[in-house]
Amino acid sequence: MNKITLVFALLAAFVVSTSVNAQDSEKKELPKFKKDSVSLWLSPSNQIHNIGFGEYKSEMQRMNEVADVVEPILKEHGVKVYRNDPEESIRDYTRRANELNVDLYFAIHSNAFNGKARGTVVFCHKKGGEGERFAKRINDALMEIYEGPNRGIQEGYKFYNGKPMWETSDSHMPACLVEVAFHDNEEDSKWILANIKPIGEALAKAVLEHLAAEHPDAVEK
Repeated sequence: MNKITLVFALLAAFVVSTSVNAQDSEKKELPKFKKDSVSLWLSPSNQIHNIGFGEYKSEMQRMNEVADVVEPILKEHGVKVYRNDPEESIRDYTRRANELNVDLYFAIHSNAFNGKARGTVVFCHKKGGEGERFAKRINDALMEIYEGPNRGIQEGYKFYNGKPMWETSDSHMPACLVEVAFHDNEEDSKWILANIKPIGEALAKAVLEHLAAEHPDAVEK
């Protein structure tokens, strides 16, 4: 190996090492919270009969797999997580979340329409408050890993022909509902199936960053 080749090899090794260290540093920088200082209601879809394209199976199964990634990350960083029971209804979910007086309500769903539509969309009750800020963080996090259409932030209070989206309207705390992508679309369905872990990690990171921004006194120094 001549001197020039050696120099380039050393530079390449340095770049790789720096990149790995930066990634490790980024992971370590996720905020941690004082015990029981912040809480969240985690509500993956309970729609067992909502079947996706190909090997997707049910929305309930796949979104609970995403929540299985989200939950331990949040707990590891000090968030008190309450999770829904798929056998109960969304009315039970909001009632229990309100009784527990959690800081955030987070519903995780995948979408369906006509088999052709694609995209990520996140709902809050109304724009202009913490619910919208939470929804924006979730949307931004997903768009870092998803290359499909960004349908942005939408309001849920008149979503169903003038009737509200229940989980974002009946929850007394800031709330958002994410539709990760369209499970009845071939491309989106395959993307979700191939990215359960990255999706969960992105959502967990967004939740932690949002809680830290809204509850700075709860963050461990």
